[in-house]
Parts: sequence; structure tokens; C-alpha cells
Amino acid sequence: MAQSRKGALYLLLAAALLAGYILNREKSREQGKEEFPAVDWIRAQEQSDVGVIEQELLRRDQAEEAKRIQETAAEEAKPEEDKPMDKQSLRRRLGSAVIVGDSVAEGFLDYEFLESDCVIAEKGLRADSAGEEIRKALDLSPAQLFLSIGLNDLEYCRGDSERFVRSYRQRILEIREEYPTLPIYINGILPILPEAIEKKAELGQVSAYNEALRQMCEELGLTFIDSSDLLEGKEDWYQKDAIHLKSQFYPLWLNRMEEMAGL
Repeated sequence: MAQSRKGALYLLLAAALLAGYILNREKSREQGKEEFPAVDWIRAQEQSDVGVIEQELLRRDQAEEAKRIQETAAEEAKPEEDKPMDKQSLRRRLGSAVIVGDSVAEGFLDYEFLESDCVIAEKGLRADSAGEEIRKALDLSPAQLFLSIGLNDLEYCRGDSERFVRSYRQRILEIREEYPTLPIYINGILPILPEAIEKKAELGQVSAYNEALRQMCEELGLTFIDSSDLLEGKEDWYQKDAIHLKSQFYPLWLNRMEEMAGL
């Protein structure tokens, strides 16, 4: 830091010398002689306390840092829909967190919002069979772990939310045993449109499963993330199966996770 400030000082002195030289050349053409008052000024500065200039440079650095912090705070305070939605920004903001989930979470990879080093997703993943995927996520040493499991359990557990939560709780306890302080966030099952429920009645148990998840989170001291409001009136964001989602939803979903985890 000291070397950079001295370098800045020398640049200021050199600029003053050049300016003084040019000024005096112009004057000499009119007066028929050459004078170099800038040289005297530079000599005077050399005799002055360099610390004064260093303090000025320090004040400038502090002002720039304060401006950066202010801009960052303003960005974080923006509503979800006003935050940057570009893929580079989304990847950067997620940091070292990892998401584990089923085919819905797989959309982060399919639409190339996130990379495979922060999303472990598997089509057909259930709470009772998620151990291997969770292990892969833990091997990445995440700072936060997001779980998004339950879609396939609706049919597999035949609408039995208690059976579903028993398996889910077991996965949480396995994580806690090895990583007792790792922050874990539980995503609720996302809404399913009526046309899909008409084909498979078990898919209509989303609310009951989410309530069971919410209670589990309260018991275990976890954060439950409800993103269902993001899909209200957005039926056109669903794919033809009325279950999976198009790309528009994923940046908003990630913003919600980020907000709930304080990232």
C-alpha cells in the first residue's frame, strides 16, 4: 500500500513538472526567456511531509470503498424481480452453496443457470433414496445445503405425508451427525396444476406434504422455504405435463433461496 501511494505521489509530481514546463515554454515565447517555477514548487513539495499526501490518498481509497459498499447494499435491497437475472450473476450470488433435488431442481442445470458443482439433481429422487446424492453434495464442502425433495414421494408414498417425513427426517439426522453446524434449508414442494392431478390423484397432496415439512423444520430448527407464491397466476410457466417448469421460474426461485439463507 505504501509503495502504491509513493508511486501515485511521483506521478503527481511528474504531471506537475510537465504542466509547468509547458506553461513556461508558452510564457518564454512572449518574454524571450525561460523560467521554471514548477521546478521550485516540486522542490518545495519534496521538502514537505509526504504523510499529508498519503493521508489524502487514504481518504480517496476510503471514499471509493464506502461507495462500493453503498452500491452493494442498494443491490441487495432490491426486490427479487429487480435483481440481476443473468446466469453469471446467479452463479456468483449462490456462492459455495449446493442444491440437492429431483427433476424440478434439475432445471437449474437443464437451463444452464447453474453448474454441476452446485446442483446435485436426479430424476425420480425421493426422500428415502436421496442418501447418495446428499453424500455427493457434502463431498463438495458446501457452506449451505438446500434440499428440494418431495415431488416423487407424492406418488411413491401414496399420499402418506407421515411416511414421507419419516424418511426426510432420517436424511437430516444423517447430515447432522456428520455436519452438526451446516445450515440446511428445506424447499417446499412446488404447486402442481389441476390437469396433472386429474391424472394422478396423489399429486393433489402437495399442501399436506408441505405442512408436514414445515412442522419437521420447526422440530429440527431448520428453515422452510415456501416459493409457491412465485407461481401464482403463472400457469404459462409450466411445461406440458403441468408439473415441471420453464426457465422463467428458476431465477426467481434462486432469489428466494438466496433471500431465506441471507446470501
